[in-house]
Amino acid sequence: MSSNLVGLKILITRPIHQSEHLCQLIEAQGGQPIRLPTIEIVEVADKSALLACCHHLNELDMIIFISANAVEKTLPILLTQCTLPPSLQVIAVGKATAETLKNWGIAAGCAAAPFNSEAVLAMPALQAEVIAGKKIVIFRGEGGRELLADTLRQRGASVDYVSVYSRTQPSVPAWAIQRIDMITVTSRDGLQNLLNMLEGQAWVRQTPLVVMSQRISIAAQKWGIQAPIFVAAQASDEGLVASLLQAAQQVYKK
Repeated sequence: MSSNLVGLKILITRPIHQSEHLCQLIEAQGGQPIRLPTIEIVEVADKSALLACCHHLNELDMIIFISANAVEKTLPILLTQCTLPPSLQVIAVGKATAETLKNWGIAAGCAAAPFNSEAVLAMPALQAEVIAGKKIVIFRGEGGRELLADTLRQRGASVDYVSVYSRTQPSVPAWAIQRIDMITVTSRDGLQNLLNMLEGQAWVRQTPLVVMSQRISIAAQKWGIQAPIFVAAQASDEGLVASLLQAAQQVYKK
């Protein structure tokens, strides 16, 4: 029994500018990606916190980027206002974020799989004996988990957030949804928006779901998903595809 996605239509809910690599990986396995972005990334209107950070960058010991979006919404402004001090340590939450920083010419420390806040907190560079008394800024989207900052503060660091983008719900497309065999979701917001956008369409809750984290799986169950839910072993496109293959094997006997 071969493991592949041949003949399966897979709904991709990621923001459109972040979905291409995942779609390519799915196509390489014979699947057909159907793009339905449920999140749109928008710059925040108030950039005062980011501009203030530019003026105090020399006082910081470390900056942390939560996502590739945080990099892309921060650096065009940050690097026109100042130069990163050589002593400033840069941390990326996830492989894609580290790669985006590399494209900007910035080397960053990156946690191991599964590429989430818990993995970052396990890094040697972020232990209490290292960061106590250090000043840290975390660049992220509006809202989100507080675990990273809360834990770093408990370890003795001074931590501030700078929100550089917000997530909005796109309008529902005019085209009709065809048969969908599996759905991929990479955030709680993305799942909630999907359910809002396709409210009243029962198939959404009855289609096998592949998600990026256990937190999304818990939310999916709470919000009435009745189909099997598969959690990626690591928070990456490759992790999602591995779970899609597992789901295809279990549900469709691929």
